[in-house]
Amino acid sequence: MGKIIVIGIAVLGLIGCKSIAMKMNGMTKPQLENAQTIREKAHAFGMDTTNIVSVHSRDFVHELKRAGIPDALIYDRNGNYIEYRATDTSCNAGLFQFIPDLKLNTTYNQPDSISLSEIWTKYRDLNGNVLKAVEPSDFYVLIYWTTWSGKLNKDHVKVWEDLAKVNTNCSIKVIKVNLDLQDHWEEGDKEKLVEAMTGKKKK
Repeated sequence: MGKIIVIGIAVLGLIGCKSIAMKMNGMTKPQLENAQTIREKAHAFGMDTTNIVSVHSRDFVHELKRAGIPDALIYDRNGNYIEYRATDTSCNAGLFQFIPDLKLNTTYNQPDSISLSEIWTKYRDLNGNVLKAVEPSDFYVLIYWTTWSGKLNKDHVKVWEDLAKVNTNCSIKVIKVNLDLQDHWEEGDKEKLVEAMTGKKKK
């Protein structure tokens, strides 16, 4: 619960301290979402509404800390992690060039990290069901996003997926990992996470 509170405070701090920047980007406060609302909001941003997954409640805090919003993790065909950032301080802007440049027979920076098969166990469909095995592909781009990210979904998430689709050098499977608060979570976890992330108790 301590980690949940820390994450919640961080998110609330972002909302409180950077309200002007958030309004400019159309960002809103996190709220409870379900399969229908997530797809509707994705559609409103012009995003492909397929290949959207959620995260199990027990892994939500860890995954929220792992990736920025929005951001992406990249894996090769063997499920090995590929680091797209040139340095530890590089931002997600590198994805705009890295994704269209992905190709086979190229050596990439592959530091030790969680494998695709391991991270796949943390994901669920938008109704909370266990996912089937991921389909074969040359590369996998796991895009982390939220419905409350506003304009960033249109300017970043949608563009990254479009870049993957038009890359003719290889096959790229895009999975959009939604990091919203999920209505399908078990009641105990859901209440704690909603309260921590929004500052309000779930009614």
